[in-house]
Amino acid sequence: MKSLLVSGVALFYFYAGDARADSGPYLASGIKIGEVDQTSAIVWVRLTKEKRADFGKLPIFTKGLKRNEEDAESMPDDVVPGMAGEVRVGYVPTNEKRVPTWTAWTKVLPENDFIHQFKLADLKPGASYSCLVQVRQTGSAKISTTTNGGFKTAPEKSQGEPVRFIVTTCQSVRSIDSGAQGHVAYKTMLTLDPHFFVHTGDILYYDKAPLCKNIKQARAKWGLIFAYEHNMNFHRQVSSYFMKDDHDTLKNDCWPGQTYGDLTFDQGLKIFREQVPMGKETYRTIRWGKDVQIWMTEHRDFRTSNRVEDGPEKTILGEEQKAWLMKTMRESDATHKFLIVPGPIVGPDKRGKNDNHSNKGFSHEGQQLRDFLATLKNTYVICGDRHWQYCSKDPKTGVLEMGCGPVNDQHMFGGAPKLDETYHRFFGQKGGFLAVTVEDGKAKAEWMSADIKDDTGKPEVRHTELLGSK
Repeated sequence: MKSLLVSGVALFYFYAGDARADSGPYLASGIKIGEVDQTSAIVWVRLTKEKRADFGKLPIFTKGLKRNEEDAESMPDDVVPGMAGEVRVGYVPTNEKRVPTWTAWTKVLPENDFIHQFKLADLKPGASYSCLVQVRQTGSAKISTTTNGGFKTAPEKSQGEPVRFIVTTCQSVRSIDSGAQGHVAYKTMLTLDPHFFVHTGDILYYDKAPLCKNIKQARAKWGLIFAYEHNMNFHRQVSSYFMKDDHDTLKNDCWPGQTYGDLTFDQGLKIFREQVPMGKETYRTIRWGKDVQIWMTEHRDFRTSNRVEDGPEKTILGEEQKAWLMKTMRESDATHKFLIVPGPIVGPDKRGKNDNHSNKGFSHEGQQLRDFLATLKNTYVICGDRHWQYCSKDPKTGVLEMGCGPVNDQHMFGGAPKLDETYHRFFGQKGGFLAVTVEDGKAKAEWMSADIKDDTGKPEVRHTELLGSK
């Protein structure tokens, strides 16, 4: 067994699930590390009754899933049952031979779905950290399970460090491409050793089989989507920023006040914040050294109903968030600014959609945003939600938008628009992820396949866009 020696004691194991007791609790849904900045991070942990999800309760690996909602199966709420217990996290800068810092042992409770989010503070900027999660039964001294993790903190804004980050969107049980291992894209992403990862939303689909129409089913699906091996292994090694969209809030194209079965919109908001590492606000900006700053906007919490006639008062962002966005983007002196959004601002979108800033339904606010972004130097939009990869440039304002695409080719269901040469610099009807690299002040974006297809050990690069001054 390989381990990292800290002050002569083997503390951080390089594999997950070092179980030392047979009665739980365990970590079948792994851990997630997120909201990393220069000096802090959040480690998300959920304790489970079993060592592994019961994938046999889902028919997808044997007979597939019915795709019509009226015939579709409901999500089994006992695929990854939780368990009460205690958990703590130890962390230390990687390769430093000193005693790690430990959090206090903390109880997890059913009302929080057996989840706890640890806020790690006083970290070093621009550093790599190793962490260890330990689990035990309440009041016991015996460790039942451990797993290790790691993450990188953001450099100070004066540091011109190289930065690579990855963005993807839209994944589901229906698009699993490697059985109980999950989505192979997560294995592929690790080969690029990213500094951080952004998921723009639709992390799962309540309204696609297996359906989730109450709190128990919704929580069970969250437990499941991160229990797949590739997904779990990635999230314990790479820090993430999670965004939400319609399908992981409630249902397709949803807005406040709606319901889906017994699940309410407000419950969807609460469950999302519970199931991913998340700070005070779901919209936020993070600086990664001298050359990179990202903004992640919230497109569900504050929006107007899609059915309202478009005009100056109709909004997706809400006035407070929009004012924050414009103020902080104007004030930033980062070399490259990346606005990461759940849905497109430029598009063009496919026919029949009316839910985002590239559609007629929100055209007033969409134009307002495009006009604003056009005034900023080296500023780019990265968007999720769309089930195809693309790079487009607005012919009127010159705003460049990069659609990361869904997590794999299998998730290209629902159709796509046709190539539009007045907008598209790149158009591909496939999935995978977007990798952005900034080094020596220069930035490039690469649209990549989900799997490794050649002898280089790296994914196929479908398109490269060099980013720079307009």
